[in-house]
Amino acid sequence: MALNRDDVVDAAWHILQSYGLGDLSMRRLAKELGVQPGALYWHVANKQELLAVLAQRMVAPLVADRAVHDDAAPRAARPAGHDGAAPGLPDGRRAEPGHLDPARVAAEFRRLVLAVRDGAEVVGVAHALDPLDLPPVPLLVAALSATGLTERAAEDTALTLVRFTLGSVTAQQTREAMGLPTTDSAARFEAGLALILGREAAPHEGSDP
Repeated sequence: MALNRDDVVDAAWHILQSYGLGDLSMRRLAKELGVQPGALYWHVANKQELLAVLAQRMVAPLVADRAVHDDAAPRAARPAGHDGAAPGLPDGRRAEPGHLDPARVAAEFRRLVLAVRDGAEVVGVAHALDPLDLPPVPLLVAALSATGLTERAAEDTALTLVRFTLGSVTAQQTREAMGLPTTDSAARFEAGLALILGREAAPHEGSDP
């Protein structure tokens, strides 16, 4: 059977999930597929492009996932101290039901990346190559623009949220690999989101960084 792009991406995804980014070389990928390394370059230009495709696969659920909308998020996912209504915007207004909430977009982005071994490193490469078009940046820009921010301010805030989220995932995945506790990671991430978005953070106690 002739090799195709989906075969290459599927095999790369398997190596990433099973062994981590350190083992995902083009030579290892070719061996996994039973082909010469040169055969891969008919389907991906280089490793950077391959990582970008893997990142797109990782975050693809964000585009269709209704969990990032205010009217679809479960009550348990809402910030502590709220009555179940959508979180307040920086000026005290409430996000309208059905609108994208930037905090939920960022939280779902974090969940998706955290679920993949070395996910933050892979998405970090793709984000560096295409910072404004890789999800969730377009979603965040739309959500933030709806709060009244200018396009430039919405873009800057969206990029800050994505880079903060990737840093949070990198820290947690690194600590997990070292056998260190990460029980406070989610609470610290939520507190950071609140600071970036100008919202009141829920009180929390914790000991791990």
